[in-house]
Amino acid sequence: MKDAAVPDSTSVESLSDEDVSAYLAAVEKQRAALPTQLQREGGAPRELSLLMIFSGLLGIFAAGELLLAEKQLLKDPASSLSCDLNPLIGCGRFLSSEFNTLFFGISNALFGLAFFAGITALGLALISGAKFARWLWLLLDAAMVAATAWILWFQYTSFVHERALCPYCLLTWFATIPLIVHVLVRSVQAGYLPAPDGLRKFLVHGRWYIVVGIYTFIAAVAIIWFWDMWAFVF
Repeated sequence: MKDAAVPDSTSVESLSDEDVSAYLAAVEKQRAALPTQLQREGGAPRELSLLMIFSGLLGIFAAGELLLAEKQLLKDPASSLSCDLNPLIGCGRFLSSEFNTLFFGISNALFGLAFFAGITALGLALISGAKFARWLWLLLDAAMVAATAWILWFQYTSFVHERALCPYCLLTWFATIPLIVHVLVRSVQAGYLPAPDGLRKFLVHGRWYIVVGIYTFIAAVAIIWFWDMWAFVF
């Protein structure tokens, strides 16, 4: 959106109430995309703090359930897991897959648990008024980029290799996608990540549209990719 033009004194009187309202709305929209004083000092908007806490707790739950399911399989490989709902949706095949221990033979769920616990702690600190140094925000941004790569990798393995959907993985995707978008967008708004003014305004005002767009895209791909398997679900 172009910057709102400032009306001169000779044209103000000719403006209608609707024109004045539109001008004020445009100015407010421009102002809302600028960093607040709190952001300049290293803090975060309440929305981001709450989202970090919510996403972190949701991720902790999903990772914890996967670890419990994995423990159950270790005790009894033939046991039936509550998360195995049908041939398409289940977590058993993922837990026994070679992709379940990508690094150092450690369960992926354990890495996820540590990641989401850290996000929850940072969210609690921010909502309590903590202010982080620039390097910590950049480190958090790097973590979001890594999380994006992580999710894309597991989406690829789910769709291509396992040909199934893990319910707790889906919950993890649901929790992580808005987290990634909002952390990166707010970092752009605060100036930690460079971006032109036009892009900054688009990202700040459209962050939830971006999240919904990503959700919609993943859902559409899943519907099409597993088209012949949805009969097992319904």
